[in-house]
Amino acid sequence: MQTRSKSLLLAISLAITALFPTPAHASCTLDKQLTSKNIKQLHVEVLNATTGETLFSKDEQQPARTASVMKVLTAAVALDVLGPDYRITTSVVVSPKDPGRIYLVGAGDITLSRMPGNITSYYAKAPKLDTLTKQIAAWAKASSVSISAVSVDSSLFGGDKEWHPTWSKLGLSSGYMAPVSALQIDAARITSTKNPNYWLAQRTSAPVKQAGDLFVASLNKQGLASGLRATSAKAPSDSVAIASVQSRPVSELIANMLRVSDNSIAEALGRVASIKYGLDGSMASLTPLYKKVLKARGLDTSKISIVDASGLSRLNQVPAALINDLLVLVNQGAGEYEYLEAGLPVSGQSGSLRSRFATGSKVDSKGKVIAKTGYILTGYSLAGFLIAKDGTELIFTVYNLADRAHANHRLAMDNLVYRFYQCGASLNS
Repeated sequence: MQTRSKSLLLAISLAITALFPTPAHASCTLDKQLTSKNIKQLHVEVLNATTGETLFSKDEQQPARTASVMKVLTAAVALDVLGPDYRITTSVVVSPKDPGRIYLVGAGDITLSRMPGNITSYYAKAPKLDTLTKQIAAWAKASSVSISAVSVDSSLFGGDKEWHPTWSKLGLSSGYMAPVSALQIDAARITSTKNPNYWLAQRTSAPVKQAGDLFVASLNKQGLASGLRATSAKAPSDSVAIASVQSRPVSELIANMLRVSDNSIAEALGRVASIKYGLDGSMASLTPLYKKVLKARGLDTSKISIVDASGLSRLNQVPAALINDLLVLVNQGAGEYEYLEAGLPVSGQSGSLRSRFATGSKVDSKGKVIAKTGYILTGYSLAGFLIAKDGTELIFTVYNLADRAHANHRLAMDNLVYRFYQCGASLNS
């Protein structure tokens, strides 16, 4: 890990080793952890980051579902194709032939927010609809144009919405996913009817219609579009922009995606990268996109099949070894991958690892596990870096898959990873 303060940890571990030297050929086994009844379909690889030595592996070359560890690949693809400074521009356009009809054109920024200027958006510092409609009001006044029709255009990704049949509908009711579309407001989240500034744990199944309704409501604040309803239509080819806002840079979107495992940001980044790469932005474009981009980094992508950019589908197929190979590149400081590393959750400190490897018998690994978490109904996963008890830096990827995963499967996986931490360079199956 390029930016982490490891030298002090290493110095301490070397001093301890000098006082209590390890006997020659000593090994530290995983026997107890591997025989747990809650270790099911295991795919794992553990590397010594300094020497490159494989300390332990099992079925690491066999493709399998990744859960949200997929977001590590998505982050790398987005950084390679878009770059950390890229911002997504959402525009409102008109045709010179019919300037009274305005089109809100989605470009993949799902963070565009309905919140008024004095209220923080769900996504920090996100662009706002009200900013767009203020620009429209100024344009309409300067151009002496009366708004006569409002349309929304979400055609960039090839359709209004996309939902893979393997995704659980809990995504809508529990609020962790909505259909993929190029135009969304606050990632299709729903607010309370009693308090429009209060978020509910739900997503709409009709994100484009929701965007149109919210766009008209924002226009109404400016005294525009009274009595109008938004329709779905593609903007004419001769359209010109009359208003625009930009997302936060990709580096910030990636950090958010990795830290809290945001599925909507992941899907948006995958589709935007597809378009930028010259593909069509569809779900079907993801496998060729990821294969080509990661292969250009020297990775073996021959066995991968990418159903979605978030990892929600049980049909995703990626060998654990490929995740580890990418993490090796991250550790070496390849490309712009420092932004990927910086976004990873840290045990006991941030994101989806805030409450893991931080209490009870694992308290000594607090702050030592830096990794992306993953969960779907059929498995848990974890991939990243750790500073072992002996100061050795390890790179690891683990999938613990089952027909129906439950909390004990995660605990068994965490116990296995904690054993990696205990063993360090002496890890041996």
